Amino acid sequence: MKYLRLVILLVLGSSHLFLSCSKEDDCVETLWYEDADGDGLGNAGTSISACTQPDGYVSDSSDDDDSSGNSATIATYGDALADQIAAGDGNGIDNSFRISGLVINETTNTYFAVNGVHPINSGNYTAYYPKSVVEASLETDEIVNAWSFDASTLGRDVDMEALCFAENTSKLYIGDEYNFIYELDLSSGSVTREWNLAAIGISTNTDKGVEALTYLNGHFYAGIQDERRIYQLDLHLDATDPGDSDYQTVESLSSFAVNNSPSGLFAGQDGSLYMVAFGGGDVNQYIYNYTTNGTLSCTFALPSSVDIQQADGIYIDSNEEYAYIADSQGSLNGLYSVYRVPWNAADCQ
Repeated sequence: MKYLRLVILLVLGSSHLFLSCSKEDDCVETLWYEDADGDGLGNAGTSISACTQPDGYVSDSSDDDDSSGNSATIATYGDALADQIAAGDGNGIDNSFRISGLVINETTNTYFAVNGVHPINSGNYTAYYPKSVVEASLETDEIVNAWSFDASTLGRDVDMEALCFAENTSKLYIGDEYNFIYELDLSSGSVTREWNLAAIGISTNTDKGVEALTYLNGHFYAGIQDERRIYQLDLHLDATDPGDSDYQTVESLSSFAVNNSPSGLFAGQDGSLYMVAFGGGDVNQYIYNYTTNGTLSCTFALPSSVDIQQADGIYIDSNEEYAYIADSQGSLNGLYSVYRVPWNAADCQ
């Protein structure tokens, strides 16, 4: 009997060993690479083998700079914009705030966004009013202020698409696809000045006008979607008296063509222009850097983990740690309206 028990134990032990080995054999180990900066790209120099993906590791190994000191995470925003839609922005035509312009006030830690909602009925450009400019907290993603517009606000149809500040943050400058630029006094909520770009010969198809706007060294740069061109403009901001002859005068100083239709512009500290664009293929996955005379200097690839549907605005913070990218189609596809991504100008190649 003693020998029988021994045999049974040996058989059970062998079966357990066989089953354990079989389970281990089902595991196919994969090489995973550390992703310290959270951009979806891994460091080829730091890897481990595992059957399942470990936290902080990815299958990609193409990251040239995986240092986490510059920015560990990608942040997303858009809750405040959804709240503005719930409050009636766009008249229910879209269920999403189609952000089409973005600028940050770093002093108040808020972001400004404009709703570029488009009509679903061909030729109907009024049913989707009101359209709003929203200021929201970068900490809580809640609405701080909102300014709404319709055809009666300025005496004409509006299709506001681009935002920037100039010398200070008391006034917001808004590019409109009807080829106007507006000056919005944030304290009063009133449009205090307007510039009609028809005065310098700019005329485009409806919904194809001013799509991008930024300010650099006393001048504005406006991206015209229909023309694939960027204009350097003097709006004579020094003419502060409404009685001045140049109070609402616009002057074109120069212009240059770009490879894709501009959808967002930002003036960098180095005096160059960073652009996001409309286009097919992977155009949405890049930031394009141009000199002010029109030379394409380099391109910056957005992190692969950021699935931009349509880049429609860009802002780079003053410490050059982060770039903020507006995505006008993100919320329509269950994604986000604004992404904050790690920024390193040296990555622009």
